[in-house]
Amino acid sequence: MKIALNWISRYLNSMPSAAAAQEALIHAGLVVENVYQSHGTDVLDVEVTSNRTDCLSHIGLARELAALFKFTYAAPEVTLVESGEPAADSMAVKILVPDMCSYYSARLIRNVKVGPSPQWLRDVLESVGMRSVNNVVDITNFVLMETGQPLHAFDAAKITDQRIFVDTPADGETITAIDGRTYKLNSSMMVIGDAVGPLAIAGVMGGQASEVSSSTVDIILESARFNPLSVRSTARALALMSDSSFRFERGIDPAMADYASRRAAALILDVAGGALAPGCVSAGTANTASVPVTLRHARIARILGVQVPLDDVLDILTRLEFSPELKGDVISCSVPSFRSDISREIDLIEEVARLWGYGNVPVQNTICHQVMPGDHRTAALAAICDTLRACGFSEAITHSFVDPTEGRQFLPDNAAPVLVSELVRKAENALRPSILPGLLRAKTLNQNNGTPNARLFEYCSVFQPASSEQDAPIEQRHIALIADELPLVLGAVRELLTAINPALRLAVKPDNVPGLTAGVSGRCVMWLDGPPDDIGSAGMVAPEIMKFYNLRQDVAAAELDLEKLIAAFNPIRRASPLPRFPAMRRDISIVVDDTVRWSDISSSIHAHSVQFLQDIEFVGTFRNAQIGPGKKSVTLALLFRDPASTLRSEQVDQQVAAIVALLSERFSAALRT
Repeated sequence: MKIALNWISRYLNSMPSAAAAQEALIHAGLVVENVYQSHGTDVLDVEVTSNRTDCLSHIGLARELAALFKFTYAAPEVTLVESGEPAADSMAVKILVPDMCSYYSARLIRNVKVGPSPQWLRDVLESVGMRSVNNVVDITNFVLMETGQPLHAFDAAKITDQRIFVDTPADGETITAIDGRTYKLNSSMMVIGDAVGPLAIAGVMGGQASEVSSSTVDIILESARFNPLSVRSTARALALMSDSSFRFERGIDPAMADYASRRAAALILDVAGGALAPGCVSAGTANTASVPVTLRHARIARILGVQVPLDDVLDILTRLEFSPELKGDVISCSVPSFRSDISREIDLIEEVARLWGYGNVPVQNTICHQVMPGDHRTAALAAICDTLRACGFSEAITHSFVDPTEGRQFLPDNAAPVLVSELVRKAENALRPSILPGLLRAKTLNQNNGTPNARLFEYCSVFQPASSEQDAPIEQRHIALIADELPLVLGAVRELLTAINPALRLAVKPDNVPGLTAGVSGRCVMWLDGPPDDIGSAGMVAPEIMKFYNLRQDVAAAELDLEKLIAAFNPIRRASPLPRFPAMRRDISIVVDDTVRWSDISSSIHAHSVQFLQDIEFVGTFRNAQIGPGKKSVTLALLFRDPASTLRSEQVDQQVAAIVALLSERFSAALRT
């Protein structure tokens, strides 16, 4: 919001310097981003927060400065001279969507002379970055910047029967706005129209067909209150932002609708001549009632930690026009309609602190903080991250958005990633389906800056497309890690599982994974006591992906379901005494089909609960012509131990025979001699 100090001086009995005004506004919570000279006046570029809509005008900032500097503030007085036939005899207004428009008013000014604006009007508008159009339009813009109330002037001759309707358009109906572009409307939007069609996009922009031009004789001056959500959604849907929509969608002072209409009418008569028809034709109501809010003086000290003198509190609330009345220890306030952000006691306390000065609140040398025990999730995340850091991985934080083409590479069958509207984000508007795109970008950046062996990890949300059009996209929490070698990645995953729960076991089942190399990738499964649980994938990044990111060295990656890891978190390590009796190891080689996986062999033996079996170890795989085509020999080591006595060979022979029989039944395995 650009504020010209010469303009503001119209409403104050005294005026601070630009530097003083800047410092005061900043300490009061309104950031002044820049101060510069324009058309002979100092201009402040004020960043107004969304809750302080009362400061989106010169009158609002003048009122704020008056409260800060204890100046006297007064809005311009308006005196209207009306003549001719009453406005109600010539036009009518009807609101057909009261939930979207609570109040609409129109004034009729006949026989205006549209032309260039006087120099003073052009100067004040140009000082705050607005372009002069003509004297009538410039007055509506002047009053907008003065009061914060958007207005619009129609050429009365271009409104059919001078009957105005506030309504929704038909789906597919179009309007050419005053910016020269044609917009396609839908029934969720709101328009100002006549019997023929839309004349303006309500709260956003007027239509070209009814705009004021040099041939205009009579004008209809609009002032209204539109639903903020309706204006906001329409402006976003059409990608059409304006000074009017900026204010309407944040909420405006209901009392300003009538004042701004009268102010603009008086100024138009002054700069464009004409005759104002008696009366204001309106529909709906503008609720301008003040809001009662009470404040306990003792509560201020409880919140701020410092006692603010009662006289200072009453003075501050009076300067803010809250009409305070003291009754015992309770201060009753009547909050005016322009301060829609004040509705509770805590809001009044904030106002007292803001004007009394945050610098008056002392800084304590010590603070008291209650230490809360960590929860299960926090402890699990800490264990996961600490383990990966100990394995040499650095945590990365990457963007949630990727290019749609980039995202498809990490989805099965090049499925489409989840997209956000191009109105919200034009470039890279796909939500990441995997963490790997961000990590691989970071890997490329490290490579190009001389750190080719960077090991990285990240945990965050990923978004999978919905299974059908009726379903919502699926958001999941994953953790991913990348390094230069697959054993490093798998070793880190095993350490991670051990940190989560020492009893967890890991296996990788070969499978094709989007983004990873076929034959050197698979699904990661973990299990404890129950059946194996798929927790993600691991493997070498596919060559085409490496080329896409311009990576020169091979990259291994793993991406796991973070929620499953957290659910399995149980870091309690169970100790057992050192074995008193020796173990007995037996190596066996079995011939199986080439398609049989080691993970299937291992899990089958574990599931059979073989007596005395302590561990199974993979030794190797062998193929030759004697074994036969489509066959392979798998050698495994079986470790047996009886915690109560020394095992005998015949006991172990029985268990080995049971295992061979099991593998023969499950996989048609034959013992290789």
